[in-house]
Amino acid sequence: MRIQDRACVIVHRHITTAYPPGASLPSTKQLALALALPQKHVHQGLLRLDSLGEIALHGSLPVRLRTREPYPRDRALHGAVRDRIRANHYQPGQALPTGLLGEEFGLLPHHVQRALRFLTSEGTLRFDERGAHGPGHYVPVALAEAVS
Repeated sequence: MRIQDRACVIVHRHITTAYPPGASLPSTKQLALALALPQKHVHQGLLRLDSLGEIALHGSLPVRLRTREPYPRDRALHGAVRDRIRANHYQPGQALPTGLLGEEFGLLPHHVQRALRFLTSEGTLRFDERGAHGPGHYVPVALAEAVS
């Protein structure tokens, strides 16, 4: 395992054990000092946790997100996808246009994936590795029928 990967594991373990959900986290510099790690490795660990939706790197200090709490910048995308499913803009079995959603909401591809993982975890979408249009996030048939 690379040094940077080990550092990411250390950062993750420290944050999940030392800070309760909803807590503000110390600065990257303070975490680096506390963990005796290079600041650049701590920063990479924080970026990875941010992309996974475990922390939010917005504002002045990062925050540990609560279980099942959406990432703050993803809320507009969540609402739009839900509304579009209800309005039948996205049909049952249809793959979501992730690239277009990223452009529309000003999100990078890994941020779109984070948002869609959240919607998948709550059952709004399903991820299908062998979907009709390739691997991707699809509107589940059961959900579309329940929303109608």
